[in-house]
Parts: sequence; C-alpha cells; structure tokens
Amino acid sequence: MAETADLPLSATGADQTATASPLSSWSEPWTVELKQLQQRQASFPTLQSFSAGQTSSGEWVLIGGRTNGLHNFTPDGKANFPPSHQNERIWVYDPVKERSWSRPLAKSGLGSGKQLSLSTTNAQQFQQGDVLFRVGGYVYDDATQSFSTRNRLSAIQLDDLAAWVKQQTRRLPKHSVLSVAGEALQVNGQNTHLFAVTGGEMLEGENKNQAQLIFGQDFSGGYTPGSNGLYTEQVRNFDIRYKPEQGKLSYRLNSVSRPDEAKYHRRDLNIVNQLKQTADGELSRHGEALGGVFYDGEGVWTVPVQIDLLTGQPTMASADNPATFRQGINQYTAANLGLYSRGEDSQTSLIFGGISAITLDPSGQPYYVNRENNPDLAPSYPFTSQIAAIKRNADNSWTQSLAGSFPSLTNAAGEPLTYGASSAFIPLAPGQDRRVRYLADGVVDLDRLQRRTRAGESVLVGYVVGGIESQVANDFNDLSTYGSSNYTVASGEIFKVMITPN
Repeated sequence: MAETADLPLSATGADQTATASPLSSWSEPWTVELKQLQQRQASFPTLQSFSAGQTSSGEWVLIGGRTNGLHNFTPDGKANFPPSHQNERIWVYDPVKERSWSRPLAKSGLGSGKQLSLSTTNAQQFQQGDVLFRVGGYVYDDATQSFSTRNRLSAIQLDDLAAWVKQQTRRLPKHSVLSVAGEALQVNGQNTHLFAVTGGEMLEGENKNQAQLIFGQDFSGGYTPGSNGLYTEQVRNFDIRYKPEQGKLSYRLNSVSRPDEAKYHRRDLNIVNQLKQTADGELSRHGEALGGVFYDGEGVWTVPVQIDLLTGQPTMASADNPATFRQGINQYTAANLGLYSRGEDSQTSLIFGGISAITLDPSGQPYYVNRENNPDLAPSYPFTSQIAAIKRNADNSWTQSLAGSFPSLTNAAGEPLTYGASSAFIPLAPGQDRRVRYLADGVVDLDRLQRRTRAGESVLVGYVVGGIESQVANDFNDLSTYGSSNYTVASGEIFKVMITPN
C-alpha cells in the first residue's frame, strides 16, 4: 500500500486530533511473523491483563489478571467483573520442555493482603534479575465485598515462587514476597495513594533502583458504564529500597510530575523503552507513551509522550502543529516489542493487535469507524489483529505502518478471531539464541540479529501470550455491526514472534 495522506479521525473532536499521520507501506529490510504454537500438551491458562516474568532458567511465571474476556456493560459492577474470574493462581510454564504447573495462592502461606496484591488485574511491573516489582492493579476483596485499586508495591522472587508452584518446596521461603503501602497523595484536589494505580505502566528509571510509575488511574468501586477512576495524569518517580535477606522493602518518593488533563489523561496504553544515540555515540534511554485511551472519555490519544527516566518529567509535542506525529493505529495496551538499529539510530516499536481507531477495509484501504455517526457501536473502536509498526527515525521524525497480522484463526463456526488486546510479550530467555540480544527491557538489538542471521532465515525473539480473543463482525456494509464483538474470552494462545532479515 502506498503512503496515504493524513487520515481522517473524528471530525467532532472525539479523538485528540482530527487526523492521523499518513500510513506508510512496510519497507524495512526485515519482516515479522506470528506463528501459533500448536499441538501443545501442557495445560495453559486463559488470561488477560496479567503480569509475566521469567525465572533465571527461562520459565514463565504468570501472576494475576482475569480468566474471562472483555468486561460487561451492565449496571452491576460484580456482573461486569465477576470475582470468580479473578485469577488467584500462580502459573509456571516451561516453553522449552513444554511443561506447566499451577497452585492457588490460598496454599502459599502468604497473608491475605499479599494474596490480594498478587491477584490484581492491570497492574504495573518490571523485572530486575529474578525479582518482579509489581504495583497496584484492580481487585475484588472478599473480606470487604468491594472493588478497589490496590495501593501496594510488591517485590516477588520469581525463582522462589516457581519452585513453590512446582512443589519443589513445601512452602514459600521467608521474604519471597514482600510488600509495602504507598503514601497519601492528592491529584487535582482529590485524595489517592502513591501505588493505587491500574492501567498505567512502570519503567526502570535511569538510576539504580529507580522506578517511574506512568499514567493510569485509581478506580474505586465496581465498574459500571460511564464510571471513571481518578486518572493520575502524572509520572511518579521513586527509588525502591529492597533488602530481601533482611525482609525489608521500602521506597523513597523523589517527585511527581504536574497533572495535565489536556496531555496526560491516559490509561490502557503502550509505554515502551526508547533508545537513542547521544552526541558521543553512547546509547541513552527514555520512555515513550504511545497512544492510549480514553480521550475526552471516549476517543483515542494520538500524540506520543516522552518521559525522562531520570527526572520523571513527561513532554508532549503540540497537537496543533500539523508536523506533529499522530498515531492512528493500535492505541490500546497489547504485547509490544522494540527493535533498535544503532546503524540507523532508529527504533521500530511493534504493537501486536489490540484495539485500533484505524483498520483496513476488505480492499486494503484505511478505514475509521466514526462513533458519532454510529453511536451504537460497542466498543466504539474495533478489536484488531493487525501489527502496528511505530518507527522513530534518526532525525526524530516518526512514521507508522502495518507490518502484518496475527495468523488467520477462526472459531468453531468459521468466524474470524482477533487477538492482542491486554496480552503480554515474553522475551526469549537470555542465552537461548546468541543472535538475540536485548539492549533494554523489550528492545532487541536489530543490527546484531541481522548480522548473525542468514537472509531469509527466521529467528525466534519472544512470544505473545494471552490477552482478549474476540470474534468481531467486520461487516463494512453494515456499520451498525462493524466494530461490535459477538463474544470475547480470555485467550490461552501462545504465538511465536519470528523476525526474518530479507
């Protein structure tokens, strides 16, 4: 497909900008393909909006999330987020030996508070060594019969947790899971707490033991249509003080950025590590928030936000400048992967499916579902299996293109399925393939991979796991049905991410 002109979005202001930047043809010297992992023998959960980490031996550890699909839209909060679908088990999966194990948290010996912290959905996390640091998330508490956003930072020793799940140990070693509450804060005059965040992201900071908790919301009570949480609209910059041998976990708050509803009122988005060469040729790293929902309560955000990982300061280019890049595809949170080229000083961020303002019609032309003209669409933007490629070039300009899609899978009735929303990307374990090196969390060294791989040979770099599986009515002749979902479930699929140099 040739490069388009600016793409129309909502003319009524439902989205951050009225247009999106042009959609370019795919022209990279490599391709990406997702391959369904078939004929699996081991049990595997159906999960979405969960946390994933890796043990030192490369096993996956899956924590929290939900076992059903998209939430309902009834007036009953418990019906919309049934507590029975809250994942209260820890799963361990070995992708090499194709084995799996699981155990309920109720048998872990952890206190009820720690069990609750490991059962949340849409939490924020990053991994250092074999420790997963996990913050917040939305959860139902049987003891109080209520929903809330959990105000806790947890430090989880994944090797210990996996050994317990596999029943190599009778009980979790002491201090395997530590937890600390966050202090009280105010955002726009409303009370909240430091770690009470769901639907945001957390990245490692520039300094040792530093963390940046980015955007998201504090949602209290059961979800019903039209209800909203308190959006943080800010980056919370803090240091983690972790001494597991002493059983101590604490933090020091460094700063919180100023809330700004016009720029940072975002949740359920993709926030990635972005690499860039400095003037002396060294690699620097910052955060990049791509897209997100919900602009003005119903639309999509299109202009990326850069986050300084030392100061925690977010900045956004002017949305009124016609030269500013405006993302039109794959705004919702999904598994994502960055590929950085030092030779080009460019990075391509792949977003694997999800929900998108712009999809392609049957003829391959960009298509936008305008909610203003079709108020009955649910959701207002369709699920999609397309793979978005958002590229930062050496001159700091941006382009967007479609790099492919998930495999064409159907349900028992032969209806097409989409994947990706609220899924997780799990990288190839370190040392498993010497061609694959991660320069930062979620960012592959593209030059090394191309240099060490024969043209036309595919290389496994990681996996897209879980998320929401949806059967969507893509009827472009009937806009009352296009974008609506006949059903959604939590996916138990695993897709291998293959990169092939041309």
